[in-house]
Amino acid sequence: MDAERWDDFRYFLAVAKTSSISKAAAELQTTQSAVSKRLDRLESALKVQLLERGPTGAKLTFQGQRVLSHTLSAEAALSRAQENARDADARVRGDCSLKLSDGVANYWIADFLPGFFTRYPEIELKMMLDVGETGDEKELYDIKLHYMPPADTEQIAKVLGTVHFIPFASRQYLEDYGAPKSIGDLGHHRLIDQAQYLISKGTWASWFSEAPLRYTALFTNQSSFLARAVRAGVGIALMPTYMVIADDSYVPLDIGMRLPLKLYASYRREQAQKTIVRTTLNYLRDYVFDAKTMPWFEDNFVAPDVSWAGLHRQAIGHSTVDGPPGFADLRAAE
Repeated sequence: MDAERWDDFRYFLAVAKTSSISKAAAELQTTQSAVSKRLDRLESALKVQLLERGPTGAKLTFQGQRVLSHTLSAEAALSRAQENARDADARVRGDCSLKLSDGVANYWIADFLPGFFTRYPEIELKMMLDVGETGDEKELYDIKLHYMPPADTEQIAKVLGTVHFIPFASRQYLEDYGAPKSIGDLGHHRLIDQAQYLISKGTWASWFSEAPLRYTALFTNQSSFLARAVRAGVGIALMPTYMVIADDSYVPLDIGMRLPLKLYASYRREQAQKTIVRTTLNYLRDYVFDAKTMPWFEDNFVAPDVSWAGLHRQAIGHSTVDGPPGFADLRAAE
């Protein structure tokens, strides 16, 4: 049975329980006309009259009583299935370790953790920030989030979404120094950049063919420090477009500079066989980085908009109260 047909039965059930089309419409938060149309469509599909409608209300026919009995059984079965699914989720227990950048951790994933633990209270997450340390990652981490495809061919990599980096400045900085109108104008501004190593020239360097370092006033290897520096009015930095959600003091600058980076989740094949790892991966894919509900993760660039804060709240609510995601089939990289 398709979802639309079941929805017709839901309308019928509301009328049968209240013996009133108007009361059913109020309960379903719709109009009496919409309820009547649903009932007409259901009666036409079943080829039976389900209700006798009159000034005193809606009364079940004999056929309507039979259909009601089956509908109530189906409703009870669906309720049991939902309870069983929730119980199954609650039984997923153990720990899953992730390695990720401090920016993704602090300014994005943290908002979705309450929903994760509401769904999976028995899972312990170990989220370690990637600060360039050395070590055997194959043993230490179940999942790694990163912007470059893994060099290790034994790693499976799945794209979670595209993160678009654009220039940002604080309102105070723009009041003090004005806003650049073009990429060339950046030569008259203080730039903040992120570099993993001291010898690195940073991200800005790729945009300038001559003397890129003369533009940069501050280097750091932590995106959270970079964001705080931008907020404090130190200068201009490239940050993900979703930073407009983090704080309205961050002002995106539309000067034609965009840096799209694929965000990958990588893991070893044997790790993907663990239910707890699949569960965590699916939550990241279906809720935390869902481009269908959050346009800032789409492949094509979408300019930051004031509506994003509302979309963000909806996404967080969806991750908490919506039904549990199904386990995806994570056999191997295509």
